[in-house]
Amino acid sequence: MARREESIPYMLVYSIPWWVSVSLAGVVYALMRWVAPDVRPDEPMLRDILKALPKAAGLAAMPLLSLAGLNLLVRFLKRKP
Repeated sequence: MARREESIPYMLVYSIPWWVSVSLAGVVYALMRWVAPDVRPDEPMLRDILKALPKAAGLAAMPLLSLAGLNLLVRFLKRKP
């Protein structure tokens, strides 16, 4: 039987602890909110994109936080009574 390829979302829900997803969400949020706008402020092509990143930081972190919630749900349902 062929081995199934595990995707990153699959690993974040079933293999890796929930706090890894929360930590990644925090890193993504911080990078998009505070670091990315100051990377190349003098570049004319990137100026508008980098200016919009802080507003989209929450939307980028949400999928990782939802994977952490799914991880907690899976671990709760796997518990033996």
